[in-house]
Amino acid sequence: MRPSKKEDIKAATIRLIAQNGVKGTSIREIAAAAGVTEAAIYRHFKSKDDLCQQIYYQIVLQMAAEKEALVTSQEPLAVRLREWARLTYVYYDRYPDAFTYVLLMNHIFPEDQNEITKRQGRLFMKLISGAVNQGQTAPINPEVAMSHFTGVLLNIPRLINDGLIPAPAVDYVEEVGAVLKRIFPPL
Repeated sequence: MRPSKKEDIKAATIRLIAQNGVKGTSIREIAAAAGVTEAAIYRHFKSKDDLCQQIYYQIVLQMAAEKEALVTSQEPLAVRLREWARLTYVYYDRYPDAFTYVLLMNHIFPEDQNEITKRQGRLFMKLISGAVNQGQTAPINPEVAMSHFTGVLLNIPRLINDGLIPAPAVDYVEEVGAVLKRIFPPL
């Protein structure tokens, strides 16, 4: 069954923006890649910003949904961090353009949209705060913890995108898990 025009538009947008950035991608290019007219895009989306935001939110919700259970899990922190990395890399391997679009590119959305744009970060900070409160790791500022975590986690897909290491990302879960265990050692 053929995907809807709206889904064609979203797929083309993700692919083009992952390659060229938001500013480097025009509605005309999106329309051509999706096989629709510019008018068709505007029938589904108010503007390019609206299109970009809807796609971003959809991807973030999908990615965060898989990780929510890790926050309340009773597994040791190292196990939960490794699983977070695994889920992240499985998503990247399946949807590299969507991952790149959301996590490796800068987006400027209205201030009232912060909840969705920071959803995964807030989940992670909740996970770390809970681990600190339960005595599973040394006290650390949650924002600093998130900085360390995302620096390690996101560099694997970035290096793959740059052609510096081979895919799939999931092959790096054990190495990344070992690094995360050193950053957040058990007490």
